[in-house]
Amino acid sequence: MARQQQDADVLHPRFRQRSNTTTFASFSWRRATGRPEAASSTATAVQSQPLSFEALVAALTPPAVPSLNHARSLATAIVTQSPLPGPAVLNPVLASLCASESPPSFQTAGYDVMSAYWDRFESKLGSADKLAYFALFLNTTWSVEVGEPRLRALRGLTKGGTDVVGIEVPLLNLLKTWMECAFDAYISNDISDSSDRVERERAIELLATFMSSVLEVPETVARVSEGDLASVLQFYAGLVLRALEIPSVPLPSDSVSSPLSPLPADPPTSANTISRPPFSTHRRHPSSLSIRSLPPSITIPPKHPADLIASIYLNHLSSQLKILAPRFLTLILPVLFRAQAFFSSPLPRLSVTGGRTQGQPSLEDRVQKTLNSLFTGPYSTSCMMILKRHLFPPKESGGGVRVSAFVSIGAHRTLRNDIRQGLCSRMARAYISRLSSVSYTSSGAPGQMDLEKELMERAWSKDDISGWDHARLGRLLCKSVEAWVKFGVSEPGEEYDMERDRMMDEAAGTLKDIFQEFDDREDSVDMNDEEAAITGETLRHLASYVRTLKNPDGTPLIIPLSQPNEAPTPFLRTLSSLLARDHSTYMTPLLSTTLLSIADNLTDVDTAKLPAVMFEQHDLSPASPDWLVNWQDIFTNPILFNSARQLTRMEIMKALQGVYDSMKDMPNYRTALAELVYQLCQKQANEVPDDRDQDSAVMWRILGDEVVLRTVEGEGKGADTMSPAGTPAPAAVQDIIDLLTKVASEGNLEDDDDTASVNTSETQSPTPYVSFSAGPSNVASPILSRKQSEYKASKDTAMPSVMSLLSSLAGSRSQSLHANEREDQPSELVASPSQEPLLPRAAFAVVALVHVFSQLAFTPYSLTQSNVDLASSVFSILVKRLLDDAKCARARLVVLQFMMRLRADRDHRLYFVEAHHDAEGHIQTLASLIGRGQESLTPGQAQGEGEKGLSLDMTTEEFVLRRPRPHGAQERDGRRASRGRGVRPTQSASSRSRSRAPLPVSPPVVSTTWKPRDTIWSIPEFNPFTSIDSDTPSEGLVSYDPAEETPRVLPIADYLLALLSILEKEKNWEILSYVLCHLPVQLANKHLFCGPKCRDLVAKLLTSLCSGVASGELASCVDRWPPGLKARDAHGLAYHTLSVLISYRRCFDVPLRHALIDVFREGLNGQPSTILCCIHALSLSAFELLPSLKRCLPTILEKLSQIMSNPDMAVHILSFLTIVGSVRELHANLREDDFKMVFGVALQYLQHHNRPGAAPSLSWALSQHVRMISFYVVYLWFLAVKLSDRPRHIPYITRQLLLANEGRSDIDEPTEVCFDWLARYTFASADPRPANSVLSDIVMNPSPHTSSSEPAISEKSWMFGNSIVTIRALARLGWIEVLSRRPSGFTRFLCKLENVPLVGPGEVDPDPVSIPAGIMMNRDPTHPGPPTGVTEPVASEENQSSKETQDTVNVAQASTSTLPAPDPITGYVWSGTAPSQRRKHVAVDPSFFALQLSAYPDRPNQPTSQRVLDPSLLPSLFRSLDQKPVIDTHKVGIMYVAPGQTHELDILRNTHGSPAYTRFLEGIGRLINLRGQADVYAGGLDPDEDGEYAYAWWDDIGQVLYHTATMMPTRPDDQYCINKKSHIGNDYVRIVWNDSGMPYRFDTLATQFQFVNIVIEPHSLGAIAAFSNNIHENEYFKITIQRAPGMRHFTPIGNFKLISAESLPLLVRQLSLLADWFASVFETTERDTAEVEVITNWRARLQTIQRFKEKIPQPDAPSVAEGVMGQEVYRNFTTSY
Repeated sequence: MARQQQDADVLHPRFRQRSNTTTFASFSWRRATGRPEAASSTATAVQSQPLSFEALVAALTPPAVPSLNHARSLATAIVTQSPLPGPAVLNPVLASLCASESPPSFQTAGYDVMSAYWDRFESKLGSADKLAYFALFLNTTWSVEVGEPRLRALRGLTKGGTDVVGIEVPLLNLLKTWMECAFDAYISNDISDSSDRVERERAIELLATFMSSVLEVPETVARVSEGDLASVLQFYAGLVLRALEIPSVPLPSDSVSSPLSPLPADPPTSANTISRPPFSTHRRHPSSLSIRSLPPSITIPPKHPADLIASIYLNHLSSQLKILAPRFLTLILPVLFRAQAFFSSPLPRLSVTGGRTQGQPSLEDRVQKTLNSLFTGPYSTSCMMILKRHLFPPKESGGGVRVSAFVSIGAHRTLRNDIRQGLCSRMARAYISRLSSVSYTSSGAPGQMDLEKELMERAWSKDDISGWDHARLGRLLCKSVEAWVKFGVSEPGEEYDMERDRMMDEAAGTLKDIFQEFDDREDSVDMNDEEAAITGETLRHLASYVRTLKNPDGTPLIIPLSQPNEAPTPFLRTLSSLLARDHSTYMTPLLSTTLLSIADNLTDVDTAKLPAVMFEQHDLSPASPDWLVNWQDIFTNPILFNSARQLTRMEIMKALQGVYDSMKDMPNYRTALAELVYQLCQKQANEVPDDRDQDSAVMWRILGDEVVLRTVEGEGKGADTMSPAGTPAPAAVQDIIDLLTKVASEGNLEDDDDTASVNTSETQSPTPYVSFSAGPSNVASPILSRKQSEYKASKDTAMPSVMSLLSSLAGSRSQSLHANEREDQPSELVASPSQEPLLPRAAFAVVALVHVFSQLAFTPYSLTQSNVDLASSVFSILVKRLLDDAKCARARLVVLQFMMRLRADRDHRLYFVEAHHDAEGHIQTLASLIGRGQESLTPGQAQGEGEKGLSLDMTTEEFVLRRPRPHGAQERDGRRASRGRGVRPTQSASSRSRSRAPLPVSPPVVSTTWKPRDTIWSIPEFNPFTSIDSDTPSEGLVSYDPAEETPRVLPIADYLLALLSILEKEKNWEILSYVLCHLPVQLANKHLFCGPKCRDLVAKLLTSLCSGVASGELASCVDRWPPGLKARDAHGLAYHTLSVLISYRRCFDVPLRHALIDVFREGLNGQPSTILCCIHALSLSAFELLPSLKRCLPTILEKLSQIMSNPDMAVHILSFLTIVGSVRELHANLREDDFKMVFGVALQYLQHHNRPGAAPSLSWALSQHVRMISFYVVYLWFLAVKLSDRPRHIPYITRQLLLANEGRSDIDEPTEVCFDWLARYTFASADPRPANSVLSDIVMNPSPHTSSSEPAISEKSWMFGNSIVTIRALARLGWIEVLSRRPSGFTRFLCKLENVPLVGPGEVDPDPVSIPAGIMMNRDPTHPGPPTGVTEPVASEENQSSKETQDTVNVAQASTSTLPAPDPITGYVWSGTAPSQRRKHVAVDPSFFALQLSAYPDRPNQPTSQRVLDPSLLPSLFRSLDQKPVIDTHKVGIMYVAPGQTHELDILRNTHGSPAYTRFLEGIGRLINLRGQADVYAGGLDPDEDGEYAYAWWDDIGQVLYHTATMMPTRPDDQYCINKKSHIGNDYVRIVWNDSGMPYRFDTLATQFQFVNIVIEPHSLGAIAAFSNNIHENEYFKITIQRAPGMRHFTPIGNFKLISAESLPLLVRQLSLLADWFASVFETTERDTAEVEVITNWRARLQTIQRFKEKIPQPDAPSVAEGVMGQEVYRNFTTSY
């Protein structure tokens, strides 16, 4: 035993020569890696002498102890032994070695001996002997070491499997046992390396080969029962099923991948998870690779056990297929289906000409080939029944549902292959047909076609499934998909979800193949109805499966239609490509309806395309029989209307609008659709409002249209007709109106949000695309379940998608985990989110009601009384129920937006104004004061949630050209108001002078923590009314009927009452601010508020505003103020409304008028913007409310004197003073202190301007203009002081002027001119320039016979201060002429020296002149008289200026006679000399004469007088001085714009205007005759070229010549009116009387001198009133100032003002003077870009005199002696005189 044990320890024998009869190679797992002693013993045995055959048998026969070396030697000896002994010789040896208790090495040696012997044994054994030897193999199992020798021995015993008589079944059972053990060893985990695995794999193949060889013998098969044969097949099937359950073998860690290696399989998610190679990658069979051909460094990946066993199974099945009974098909086909599912790979596109895959077929091909043979064989019907059964899910959901799903995958792949085969046949036949159609010869006979055999086989395949057409297969596919989608599993699990996804992918791939065949058709033949139904329904079922898929966070899975390849799983990629097909493909149901059914799984961009597609294909119009059903599907789909579907909702509304508009002339269809809309609106009305309603404007608009159309069509009572779809009768008109009213009255979520001040509304940030894999691997799992899903990692996870950004801007929730949406997606297919404010449905309901009213009021429908009644009813709903009681602030705002745009023309006809409702920019100005203007908005304050850059009907350029430049609030130090949020905190009264009377303090408001309300309006304003015909007067509705009370009158009083309630009780600042900003412009349309009721309410409105502002109660009810605003800002806005109410003065009694002025006076204590408004209102009140302003003018002047003014503020204060100074009645009773306050206000700015270190002004031009106006105010008001009181004001004025020059060495030139002017007018009211008189004509004529004789015989000139005095001795005896030329004027004295004896007639040298001259001195010159035949009208207030003209000629004593008033057309015509407008009794103080001849201003160390010794210097000086006017001269153009005119040529060619225009001309100036005009400034007019007459105005300070276009001749040869334009185009200021009915464009007259336009137009527009002379029409006019870009606001009227007709000329005259001054400064300073001082005429005269004074040689200073003789120099007067 010791030797035996020693031999047993030798595990691996030495290499020995093997018998050539053995067909088996040695197994490689018996490695020669034994112990060293084993190798040594082997070497010793080799070197010993070998034993003979008999000796070896004897040594191994029991009871001898066998030796392993002897056993191996015996196996070798048998190969060469001859003759071969009988079997009995070896029986003891074999029994000993092959016993089960023998060591494996001895068993191996024994089986080697048996194999060698039976291979040479040629005789046949009997059955008994065979069974005896066969017993040696029984009860043995497969082992790694003994398996191969034992198999060789068995093969030798059975002669390769051919001699198995009597042992057939035991042999089969033994082989099955061995194979099962070998398979267990193959799939065990003790495999050391890849070569070991290969050898074990080979062992299984050898066993399978031997079993096949046994069953290939027909005699053997005949002796085996059918059950035993089937058991072998089932045995193989069991191994296949086990192999399919084995996970993929991972690559060794040291393996190196190569291009030839298949892709690694995904690692299993758990130990129990079925894992398989990804079916998206084709796996190449390892047998196609040569191991030797690969480099040593490359390791071949191991073969999956299923590859081996499936191949064995297929081989066995193919050999037994013909002998098996049909009943075994139920066992065979499921296995094949599972194998088909396991080995399936992506199928290529269908091809007609492409050949099949060359080379060795894959297992998938073999499985499919086997299936084809079954389905095309004699039992095809049975196979199809089995296939049908496995296509559907099991009847019960148990534990085997996953296996059933796996089998179903293979069944669907089989079905797909069958359908593909049929599709390829159809494509091949179509291809052959096309070839045959183009290959005919010219004779008509078919030509030779070289067709491949393979193509013919494809076209007429012998493997077609007989008895089953493809339509039946398609229906089978459709039903199976539907069944699996509906199949429910109690505990699905990940594996089941994976298999079901694969199964759905096979079905989707089948559809893809069908569509490919359809797309390849060249004859454009659509699918037939059955095909369309199959494909459409199958796609619908596949799409419905997606609804069950969820993301890990529970959100619906999103299908990326735009990028199908980015779907996470193959099924979703295939389905995405199918759903992304062209919608023109004929399917039933339609592709669009299928997509609508899974809207929750599509992005908003994708669902937004569907309505447009359905609209284009007429699926939503009556052209389709299912159009109403389609609409109902859309309306009842809640997904399409959720908050995340903004684009979809927009597109649905667009399609709805398009369909509805196309059916307006088809009542039956339109009503049916409208009824669906009504039902949807009813449903939404019962739900809580949310942001979904922002896109529902079209639905509410349709309801509004239905009200109008049904009313017009007589359907308002709800007829009992049926719509085409059989729906019930439509709702009545009143029902729709009630619904709209109900919705409009409801509240909104944002209005109920009274949370803390922290803004809780937030926009969710867009979610970027991220990878859901936990690890860093970028390989996504192809599995997607309802519990957990994984996406492929995004290429750029940091960039959010476009739609995510859009969704976040729209306030919608961000969709999580959806497919990547690229920025380059075609956006033109869908409507982008609008930038309009997001309105709630309550606002849209209001829009619908407004639409109803506008359609019934502003269209020809208004000619029917019933329509007018309904319009009035809707108006009452808007005003009474909604404006007061609506809970939604936005809805109330929409009502106000419409109401504030209502206007009435001159005939009181209502119309809606849109583009030009703020042509003057007044609303924008007011809005900017509270942070709602275009310039004051910050990004965070955009209107609504996303309003930016909203479009208006007119362009931005038009808006700029048609409106004056709006002015914002100015700080008192010259800086603009701070922007911030567009508002600034109200300044407190403590920052002002303590001497001011403080405003009443508003009641304290309890501080709360409410958050500010959202801003819901701003400028530019979004107008939600899109279908109202603007500027179209109503034919049936009026605001007032003066003739009678009619139903046509709209109750505007109710609207005024609602506004009054808002002003008194409103809590919402958004509503109150909107009213305060828009009400002034609407009140300017006085024809809208006519009638006794409106007059009373206007008075109540004024009372409420005055009391509210005065007491601080206005806006005291506001609950939540925006940051930086409070009640005082509301008061500031209210002043603008009060200023417009001045034009309603006839509605107010005297105390109310006084109260209005008191409020304006107190407003001077307010903010800068409030002060400006009050100053403008007071300027207007100087004409309109003169008695009331006169009453409190002293206190107003006191307040103005307390305002520290910068140029921006001072220009308005000084302009106000100029207007008040021009109205004598206002300042007639002022006290001395009041005048001092005026002078102090005027001179206060000079002190501020000249103060050293003063901050530079924001505008140099404005600063220069204000300085000029300051001096002008001093001049104007000084002339208003009585002559006797003027000297008392000189000390105060002098001190203030010197204080303004404090810190300088000398006063500046403007101050010097002012002193000179004061010296001129303090002691007399003489004209600034002398005029010729009768006395002068007589005296200055030296000889009655000769007029050319020199009147003076001698003259001398002296320099007295800043004046040049010339005294001339006239030729007339005793007459002297004294001429004083000063900077401010030219004075002439004609004196008679009475010391000359009077020589009468008959004396020597008589004096015949003095006596007649003395007599003529007191004679009045000729007065201008009225034309012949003109009666004397009664003088009126509006002709006051003309009445004053009657007294302007008498230079001595005012005439007591009353001259007739001027003719309204021609007026008085002034010819020759034009005296001053201030003509009165000229009083002269003696000091005047002395002052004119004095050396004032006397300066120290300067001579008081200096004679001009060189007379030759004087003529040039006199010419220079006389050429410079002694007053300011202005020229202003006047143009008349007739109705409808917009072009400059049409305007310039007008030769007359309306009667109101003519009355205006008569009041603005005097009509002068240009021919022979001596003293009036002609403005460059030539009577021969420009007409003989013109209008002019003058006073002691200036003259204005008006270039009136209608008075200038229009010459036929001057086609372009160049002559007129040469004058008017060069004027800096133009007065435009605009009767065109349209806003006047600033650049209408093309000229480079485009500075200021003063536009006058009726306050109400009209079509026929331009040339009418109706008093009511011409009571008031609107004045607007248009300024050039860069010009600061300088006029005292703000954006616009309403002025009465009688005061219009007076105000316009003052405005033209102020405008021409500023325009001249603006032009001189190069449009406010150069700091150039403007030189006035008086200042230019001063500079001329000073330059001449410097030229005069100074006399030498004489030496002065002491004592009395020192007076000699002064006593010698001849040196100076």
